[in-house]
Formats: sequence, C-alpha cells, structure tokens
Amino acid sequence: VQACELLLQERMPRDVAVAHPRAEEVRIAAAEQGARAPAVRRLRAPVAGAVVTHLLSNGRYAVMLTAAGAGYSRWRDIAVTRWREDPTADGWGSFVFLRDTASGAVWSASTQPAGAASASASGTGEVLFGEDHAEFSCREGALATHMEVIVSGEDDGEVRRMTLVNSGRRPREIELTSYAEVVLAGVAGDNAHPAFSKLFVQTEYLPEFGALLATRRPRSHGEATVWAAHFAVVEGEVAAAPQYESDRARFLGRGQTLATAAAITSGAPLSGSTGTVLDAVFALRQRVRVAPGTSARVDFWTVVAPSRAELLDLIDRHHDRNAFDRAKTLAWTQAQVQLRHTGVTAEEAADFQRLAAPIVYADAAWRAPAEAIARGAGPQSGLWPHSISGDLPIVLLRIDDIEDMAQVRQLLRAHEYWRMKRLGVDLVIVNERAASYVQDLQIAIDSAVRTSQSRPRFGAEFAQGAVFALRADLMSVPARALLQSVARVGLVARRGPIAEQLALAAQHALDRPLAAQAWPADRAKGASAPADAAAPASAPAPALEFFNGLGGFDRDGSEYVTVLDAGASTPAPWLNVIANPDFGFQVSAEGSGMTWAVNSRENQLTPWSNDPVADPAGEAFYLRDEASGALWSATALPVRTAGRCTARHGWGYSRFSREAEGIATELLQYVPLADPVKISRLTLRNLTDAPRRVSVTPYAQWILG
Repeated sequence: VQACELLLQERMPRDVAVAHPRAEEVRIAAAEQGARAPAVRRLRAPVAGAVVTHLLSNGRYAVMLTAAGAGYSRWRDIAVTRWREDPTADGWGSFVFLRDTASGAVWSASTQPAGAASASASGTGEVLFGEDHAEFSCREGALATHMEVIVSGEDDGEVRRMTLVNSGRRPREIELTSYAEVVLAGVAGDNAHPAFSKLFVQTEYLPEFGALLATRRPRSHGEATVWAAHFAVVEGEVAAAPQYESDRARFLGRGQTLATAAAITSGAPLSGSTGTVLDAVFALRQRVRVAPGTSARVDFWTVVAPSRAELLDLIDRHHDRNAFDRAKTLAWTQAQVQLRHTGVTAEEAADFQRLAAPIVYADAAWRAPAEAIARGAGPQSGLWPHSISGDLPIVLLRIDDIEDMAQVRQLLRAHEYWRMKRLGVDLVIVNERAASYVQDLQIAIDSAVRTSQSRPRFGAEFAQGAVFALRADLMSVPARALLQSVARVGLVARRGPIAEQLALAAQHALDRPLAAQAWPADRAKGASAPADAAAPASAPAPALEFFNGLGGFDRDGSEYVTVLDAGASTPAPWLNVIANPDFGFQVSAEGSGMTWAVNSRENQLTPWSNDPVADPAGEAFYLRDEASGALWSATALPVRTAGRCTARHGWGYSRFSREAEGIATELLQYVPLADPVKISRLTLRNLTDAPRRVSVTPYAQWILG
C-alpha cells in the first residue's frame, strides 16, 4: 500500500493525446466492430421433418407460428385463438386464404391450410423467421404473395400484412379471407371442454371500422371480461364491399375441413352472421384489384383489451395505414432491447427458438429412448416431492463436471428468454456427480441459478416456469427415471452448447426413416380401374318410415337408416352408442366416432373431437385398389367419393354399406355383452368380371387416457 501511495496523489492529466492505429494494423473490419446483424432463419416451404416453430411476444401478447403457418395467439394466460398440439396435421391457427375471382384458384398465404398448393409449381415458397417478425412468401403464377406477422410492441395485438405484387400482363382481382377460431378463455379450460367453452362467446360487427368484435359472457360476478377485435386496413384499389362471418358452421360447412371450407371453395359471399353463434370465428374478406406491375396491401389486425371502451380505442388508433410501420419499428426496437438486457446474442436467440420447437410440439428426437420412457412411466405425483408440478413442459439438463458450467449458464439464459416470449417451461438441472464432501459443482449450480433469478426482469410479466437444481444422489431411482421419462427435452452438458446439441439432433433426424410417401400421381393416372368399376348410378332410396330426405326408420322401428349420397351429410352427427357395462364406442352416420373403456370421459382409447361441424374421424377403414391406386373408405368419412353410403343404426350394432370402384363393402360393428372388445367385420364383394387386388388398412388414433 505504501508503495502505491504516491500514485494515488498524482493528478489526472487534463489533456490526453489519442493515437489512432494505422489501417494496416487493424485486424478487425469496421463492420464487425458494430452491432451484429440479427440471425434470420430461412426455410423452404413446405418444410419436411419435425415441426419448426417461432415465438413472438411483447411480454403480454404472444404468437407462436410454425413453418406451415399454424400456431396460436395468447394474451397473458388467455387463449385468443384455438390451437391443439398436433405435430402431424398442424392445422390450428390463424390463416389467410386467397382466391382469384377470374380463375377460381384458391390458395393460402402459408402452407397450411391449403397444403403444398400454397407454393407454386416451381416450389418458390419461403419462410423467414426473425427475432421481431415472421414472413411467408409464395408465388401463384405471376402473382407474388408475401405475409409479414408482427406483434405490436406497445399494444396487445398482432398484425398480418398481406402484400400482393402482380408481375403479369393482366389485372388480377383477388379475394383475401382471414380465419381464426375465437376462444377468449383459459387454455386448460378450452382443452378440457371446447364445446362448452364455445357457448359463452358473443360477436358483433362495427360497420364504421369494418371490425368484428368478440367477448366472453362472464359465468360469475368476479370473472374478468375479455374483448377482442379483428379488422382490416386496405392500401390499394378495393374491388368490392367487405364481407364478414363469425359462425364457424356457416364458414366451414357440415363435415368439411378448413382446407375444404365451403365459404372458400364455393366462392359464395360470407353470410354476415353475428351474435350468439355457439362456435365463434373471426373471418373478414376484402377484394382488391391489382393492376399489372403494381401491388396492394391488406393489414389484418387482431387486438385484445379488458373492456369495450379500451378495445374501441385500440381499433381507432390502429385503423390507419401508418400503424403497421409504427408497429414494425417498435417491435424491432423492443427485440434489440430484450436481447441486450438478457445478454443473449442474436445467434443464441436463434438457437433458443430452435430448441423451443420440441417444447411446444413433442419430438421423439429430444426425448428419452422408448425403453427409458416405459421404464420410468409413473404418476405425475411422483414429481411433487421435488417441488415440480408437472403441469408445464420440462427441460432436463444432466451435468457431472464443473467444466461444463457454461452449458448451465446458457440454458438459464434460454429459460429467461422463453419466459420472456411467454412460453412456460420448468428447467430441471440434475447434478450427477458422485456424492462427496466437496460439493463444488452443486455450489456453482446454485450460485448460477441465484444470479439468474436476481437479475431485474424486462417488462412487467413473465410466463410461468421455474428452475430446479437437484442432486442425483439425493433422488430415488424411480424419481430419476420418472423425470427422464416425462421431460420434453433432455440435454447432457458434456455434449456441448445448445448449438452443438441441435446439430447432433438434426443428424439423428436424417438417420430416421421417412414417413410413407403419398401414392405417386403418375402411377395413379397411368393405371385405371376395370371398366365395370365406374361409380354406380344412385339407386332409389329404400322405403323408410318417416323419411326426411336423409334417413328414416326400418324393420318396424328397430333400425334407423341414413342414406348419404356423394358429399351429403346429416345436419349434425347422428350417433349410435354401443356399449356393455365396462366397454363401448359411439359411431356417427358418417362413420366417425370414438372408443372407451370403463369411463367415456376419463379413459378414452381413441379421440372424440366433440366437434359437430367438422366431426373428424379418429378411426377408419381405408381401402385401396392396388392396380389403379384408387382410395376410398368403408364409411362416408374420412374419404368422400362418388356413390351412396347407407348407415343402419340398430340396438347394439351399426352397419355401413357402400359401393365404390366396383367393390361393394359392408362394415358391421358391435360389442359383445361381457367382453371389452370392439368387433368390426368388413365384407367385400367384387361387382366386376375381373379379379381385383384390394388392400384394407384399419386406422386408429390412440389416446389411451
């Protein structure tokens, strides 16, 4: 101290000479010294393999998008739009349909819900994910479409800007129709009983703003109100008056899917239904004229507020062409501030977004092996002794060396990043080092967790989720096996940082066998069914008592017979419930239904959608002509083809008969009086003079709980 005392008494120099290095002495380019450009993920559409997701949020309002265009919108813990975790179909979310009024061609702004047809024949569909936005681009002939999705940085809402660019020689009139199912309730409640949840949503239309409003009727005096609005702002030549729809049954049509929605494929105008519609949607339609060499823009806004007055203020504020540019600027600014605040680089943020995909959509590549899952299967209560609820997805990190603490700190940053994007995750860090008196690794883990949690939070709200630091030597073997079994993502610290483990998982995904390919189009076109296999002419309907055009009674009232010609459906699912005291199933006239054991609600074997509009089939019998590739089903659903399907519901059985492709089929389904067995007997008759090779494929979507 005495040796340095004189230095403390020296005065600071008033003028400091600054010498700049010569250009040849500088080893880093000037561009590298500034802020690095944000990492952007570019994908070709449609994307094969596991689901790719992207999260956008301002801390209160969150949007999750997949590369196919599906996803959800949520405000705090309220689901704004309906979404289900379905990595196979991936058909839930907010979408924009486009239709050329001259040719009748229909496609969507993203791969879903119109499938691969949304990209042009040359395959120019592209998806771009940035930290503050998402973009979907495709081309339909000479018309290029571009959709940009942004979450407002200052208000609770989102905007989807559709840009149409006509590079052809003739003007194009394009109808743009938005669609989203409205929830405005908690996610868990809507998942448990969607049909009941739908009953409380009311809608109205404000013509002065061209906006659809929705609110949920409170079920109790203390329940908070939620209001949402959906409106469009057009920049270009409007070719027709705007249209709107809030009744899902009128938009889809009975027995149709979103890809075959009647409001889109028929070209008919939207009905303009509002009020207590029992199954509410937001659907707006704008028709624009795009001259050669010009462009048009349509901004579809969705905003949420706790009261009607605040909602109207948001509509008035954003019903302007400049609102999108302001929202885009604020979203970019907020994204940069968030990354700087959390100490996350742009490359790390992109890795965190990639790792969020198996958290949102379960992916076998990131979970434990099948034998480990079976070995560790157990009740959720097995996690409670470690303070883990099991209600949120779990990310598990196993570490046994203090040299790998960098992976712990990185995953703590990822956890904070996900919660900032309103993705609720429980992070569990398991110290697998052998027990000893020196617990340096555990001390380092606890210190890193405390440091991460003591940092000031960006914004007022975070999603649920916590960090748990556990010692393997203090856990029972069944508890460790259960934790590995239920974890959505399992990471091992010694395998390196997240980027390296993402690359390793991608390599393993390439080694897995691909899903079965669709029937080759050229083979299906090259071969043909026998001449006698043409669709038979519809025979006269059988003589039925009290026939109403679709069905009536037969055999002295012991059977109800439904006769469905091609494309026909009953107004609602007409069901037959067949069961013994411990086992049963239900089946509709179209063939959709579900099977259960003991209790039809608590122990379903196959799913029941409780959706009287689309009525998707969780069980089916597919038939295919091996020579021609023609495909049909034993019942009216899921494959609608020409010909008549007759369903007979009787006491304890249902019988379906159909003629298609020169093959007559009869499917009998029943349950024995005492055994927990569903018996389906399928009989095929060849109506042609030539031998036929027909494959039969039973399908069941398992729930098992």
